[in-house]
Amino acid sequence: MDMISDRGAKIANEYEVGWLAESVGKLKVKQAVPSKFLINKEGIIVWRYIGKDKTDRPFVKMIPVLIDRYFKNPQ
Repeated sequence: MDMISDRGAKIANEYEVGWLAESVGKLKVKQAVPSKFLINKEGIIVWRYIGKDKTDRPFVKMIPVLIDRYFKNPQ
């Protein structure tokens, strides 16, 4: 399993998981929403979680269960 960091928000823009957040004053800054994707060898997204805001994240304990479901024991 590979995990990536998205410097420059290129991937966030491609997957459309960015949102405008207030920064200092009334300046709006585009930020990535915490998101998780499981992508199979064919490049197909088999599971996704896109948070509602910057604090919304899936439970870490879910990830191994999802890997088992979609990769080790697919139905």
